[in-house]
Amino acid sequence: MTDSKSAVTPPVGGALSDIAKRISETRFTMQTDDSAEGRELHRKLSSELTDYLLPRINRTRTPFLIAVGGSTGAGKSTLVNSLVGRSVSPAGVRRPTTGNPVVVHNPADAKFFESQSFLSDLPRSSDPESPTPAVVLISDDGIEPGTAVLDCPDIDSIAESNRYLARRILMSADLWMFVTTANRYADAAPWALLKDAAVRNTSVAIVLDRVPPEANREVRHHLSSLLAEAGLASSPIFSVAELDLEDGLLPHSAIYPIRSWIRQVSSEGRSQERIRQRTLSGSIGALPAQVKSLADFVETQEGAYVGLQQSLDQEFRTAHDGLSEVFSDGRVLHGEVNARWQDFVGTGQLFRGLEPTMARMRDRISAAVTGKHDAASPLHIAILRSAAISLREQAIGVVDGVNARWQRDAAGSALIDAHPELRQVAGNLEETVKAAVSGWANEVNALVRDIGQGKKSKARILSFGVAGVCAVVEYAAFWDPKHTETGGQASRNDARVALSLAGTIFGEQEAVSLVASIRDRFLGAAAGIVGDCREPFDNVLGLSAVPARQSGALRASGDRLEVAL
Repeated sequence: MTDSKSAVTPPVGGALSDIAKRISETRFTMQTDDSAEGRELHRKLSSELTDYLLPRINRTRTPFLIAVGGSTGAGKSTLVNSLVGRSVSPAGVRRPTTGNPVVVHNPADAKFFESQSFLSDLPRSSDPESPTPAVVLISDDGIEPGTAVLDCPDIDSIAESNRYLARRILMSADLWMFVTTANRYADAAPWALLKDAAVRNTSVAIVLDRVPPEANREVRHHLSSLLAEAGLASSPIFSVAELDLEDGLLPHSAIYPIRSWIRQVSSEGRSQERIRQRTLSGSIGALPAQVKSLADFVETQEGAYVGLQQSLDQEFRTAHDGLSEVFSDGRVLHGEVNARWQDFVGTGQLFRGLEPTMARMRDRISAAVTGKHDAASPLHIAILRSAAISLREQAIGVVDGVNARWQRDAAGSALIDAHPELRQVAGNLEETVKAAVSGWANEVNALVRDIGQGKKSKARILSFGVAGVCAVVEYAAFWDPKHTETGGQASRNDARVALSLAGTIFGEQEAVSLVASIRDRFLGAAAGIVGDCREPFDNVLGLSAVPARQSGALRASGDRLEVAL
């Protein structure tokens, strides 16, 4: 048995190993429009490298593998049994008959197959009718040493696993013996595989089974034309007449030409090596183009993943940037909050006949609110309720925004369908928002009490009451003077009043600093709530992560092999 590595130069071997590494690292996690096609190509290349190419460039002894394949009911197993001279593979009317690959080999080659050097992910069995996936090993002295015959599952089986396994075995073989019938030789399924064989320069022999004598010449002529069009003009054609079986086997005379040809190929080292090297070289030569095609599919995966990541970043960046405006342009102060504020400061009586100077306004406000401690609590509650509603709306809005963006993308839509929890905010959002707003209110209270320890503000805070002062600075915190064009004139006036009143209590500079600090603390809490809504999306993207620069690495490895060839 000759060394298959003799035709593989070190640069080619290194390039193949690099391709195998890159393909093993490739991930198809995004449901793009072409992901199914990409996954299929990825699976084919992975199998071809693992089952065929790498064993032949890394091992000095690899048996010459002849794969017998074909459509359902073509007579593959009957042919294999007849060639061996006994029943080694299930044959019958039940379809599909062959579910597991049957490997008929010489006892001298048992160690190669038993060591799982071939189809290493499948267990070994000696039962041709094993109900679990396995490589069925049949030892037979009639098979030439260094040669094995593989009976494949049906290439058009109703079971997808059988179709995949059939292709995988064919792609792992040095020579195909393709079985078809006189009435099915033009079916589409066989020709898809045969054209792949032509691209890989795989040696193929055709067995035309159950041929009526009167149609033999016409069918062979037409089949020869189809083979030539597919690039397989040199493939030999063996005709097997429609004959009665003898103990389940074809008569010796019917299969003698096929058996003689196989023995000639198996026994003549130069002929066998010529076929082996032709298939090996063809498979290697076809690889760069396939790797580049895979890189195109992977590039789509990368683009889909990056697109989802960018849309997620953009939605949450916009949401975070908008928090400052939402909670400082006065909208929190509308509705019930405004009504409670009017009750608190007694606006109706307070501003009647008021001089239009801020100094006198502060004096009258101070006089008006003194003693109105009982009006502070409803104002405080209204502010917290309005802030909580706005915060909850921001959280729901950003989640809805991401959903809308992802639903417009095939990959994003598939992720949402697979993870329906992404469609809405967490069930504990209500409690989380309440806790955050309540915690912020406690911070405000603590700040006011801490400042009240100083002599400068203590008397004023005591005269207004801590609850009243807290309500004033909370009210002032939800309007920033820089929002001069929003909130309405009345709202802006009320907010200025609140800030002025805070200035009366703490001093103008201290009041501005305190209100800004309170506003920043609320924005920090709000950013935390909104930011937490991103975690489920990040988790799903993490589970579906597409490694960066896969496509570039694949193209580079394909180019490396092309140069080495």
